[in-house]
Amino acid sequence: MPSAISIQLDERLQRFIEQLQKSKQVSPKEATIDLLRVGYYERVRQLHRQYLHGEITFRRMSKELGLEYRQLYALLEDLKLPAA
Repeated sequence: MPSAISIQLDERLQRFIEQLQKSKQVSPKEATIDLLRVGYYERVRQLHRQYLHGEITFRRMSKELGLEYRQLYALLEDLKLPAA
């Protein structure tokens, strides 16, 4: 379920959002969502690298992402990342 949040951005992030908005010709909301999405998938990849190097367990990875095992397997499959 989508939810609304209110955040305060520092000056650098605000300028970046404005630039992203102009370059992609999207609303501030869409630019912010795009930035959050990129950050989320980067975090998934960071955790996945830690998992592959044996630094964290699959259980820990799923917990960090707030996902159930099946959801995490599906996400990794979508991103074409190996589960083992």
